[in-house]
Parts: sequence; C-alpha cells; structure tokens
Amino acid sequence: MLRAYFARAQGLSQTDSLDKLSSYRRERLSRISRERQRELSLSAELLLIEALNTLGPVGLPLDIHTQAGGKPILGQGPCFSLSHSGELVFCALSDEPVGADVQKLPEGEPEPRLLERCLSESERQMYLKSGNRLALFTILWSLKESYAKMDGAGLGPLHPAQIAIELFQPGRAAVTGSGAKLWYCVRGDYVFSICSEKYEKPQRISELNYRIK
Repeated sequence: MLRAYFARAQGLSQTDSLDKLSSYRRERLSRISRERQRELSLSAELLLIEALNTLGPVGLPLDIHTQAGGKPILGQGPCFSLSHSGELVFCALSDEPVGADVQKLPEGEPEPRLLERCLSESERQMYLKSGNRLALFTILWSLKESYAKMDGAGLGPLHPAQIAIELFQPGRAAVTGSGAKLWYCVRGDYVFSICSEKYEKPQRISELNYRIK
C-alpha cells in the first residue's frame, strides 16, 4: 500500500486544533518562531490525521516518536512521510518505509555554486542539455529529498551531489547504486516525489480538506 495526499495550508492559526496534535508536533512548534512556518508544520500533521482517517478511525493525539537519526514514526500504524513547500503540505502513507517531498518551482535558476553542491556530474550534464532547467533542477532536488527521508530525517547527513539520480519516463527515477524506487510528478508549480523500497508509484494521489472542529 502506497498512497499520497496533499492539501493547501490556508486559514489556520497557530492555536487551531492544538489539542489534536501529538507531543512531537507541539515540541516542534515550540521551536518555530516564524508564523508561516508554524502554520505549515501544524498543517502537515493535520493532513497526516486526515490521511490516516482514509484507512479507518484514528485515535488522537497521534503517538509519534523519532528513530535514531530523527525520522518520525507512528507507535502504531503505517509508515508515513511529510513535507511542505509554498502553499502545500504533502503526505505519503505506506506499509513499507517511505520518503515524500514537495517542492514549489523557484522563480529563477540556481546559482552555479548551488549546482555544484547539489548535483552529481551526470546530473549537471543533464541539466546543461535540458530545455527546462528550472523544472529539472527542482525534480532532482525533490527526488534527493525523498530518498534521504525514506530512511532518515533528510539530506542533513548526506552530501546531495553524492546522490546521483537517473530519470526515466514517465515519472520514474532511480538512485545509482541503490534499489530504492523513485516516483515524481509535476502539478502546476509543484513537484511531488516519493521514494519507496517496494512501490514504483502511489496507488492514488488525492487532495484532502481539513475538518477543524
């Protein structure tokens, strides 16, 4: 089972539904000072709750704790991964380890130094030949994020340029030297990516609405 859901983080305040939140989320919120980042973090867990409700009734607050390396997991329930960018939050649910990422397309192309830091040599060659460099860079970056999040907390411990992405059509990708399966799609101004040990693509990707009461 691999399912993906997204939602727009709008109209939420930092106090909405705090009684629904896990202790993990409340602790994270306490360390975020920027209003918009707090809203996105809150929205990510509310989306997780709604996504879990598609599988059956959910007891709140969720029992979320972290593994070594910082990856959040549920005490009981499926594997999950959360991400946010721009106006969207994104969630993947699976019965196998999973990493999910969403990235809003930036307004301009990355600086050469960023390309050198983030892309492998083969990816830089791909980038130079691309007719849509902005989208390609965002796809590669998002896939790297999802790959790093499948087993850990993110790209922090990994050097992005050492993760070499191979792109296939349609929406399939791989990491050189890894058996991980990568999927991506572009919807409007956003790139969605998922990395799984087992599944090549999600069974569904759906937009959900919050029911905050």
